[in-house]
Amino acid sequence: MPLLFDSDYETLHKAGVNFEEEEGARFLIFKSFPLPKGIYLADAKPANAVDVLYEIPQNYNSSGGDMFWVHPRLHRADGKPIPNTGGPGSNEDSRTHKATVFCRWSRHWHKNAWKPKVDDVRTIMDRISWAFKYPDARRS
Repeated sequence: MPLLFDSDYETLHKAGVNFEEEEGARFLIFKSFPLPKGIYLADAKPANAVDVLYEIPQNYNSSGGDMFWVHPRLHRADGKPIPNTGGPGSNEDSRTHKATVFCRWSRHWHKNAWKPKVDDVRTIMDRISWAFKYPDARRS
C-alpha cells in the first residue's frame, strides 16, 4: 500500500525530488535534501545536503507528524548545539534504514498547524526546510 496519495507522488516527481520509501516502516526518505549554505557541518566538512527520513503517520493526511531524522548527523558550523536533536544510538531515538543510522530532529508544530486534506507532502518538505533554516526556533 502506498504511503502517500497520488497527488503527493505527482508533486514529488514534478519538483524533481529524489526519494525512496520503506512501506513496512512507513519511511519516506528524501535523498540529498538541500541545506541552507554555511549553517551546517557533516563529518567536520561544510554540508549542502543531507538525506532526510520522515515517518508518514498511519493517519496521513489527517496528521503530518512532528519529527524527522537525518543522515549524516549534522552539527552547526558556529559550534552551537542544535536543540532537540539526537545522535546515533538506541538511547537517542535514531532510525535505521538499509543499515544507515538517521539522527533525530524533533520539531513539534502547533496543534492546528496541519490542515487535514489541505496540507500534503509539500507541507512536509516546507516544514523540514524551515527547521533547517531556523535550527534554534520553535514554531507555535
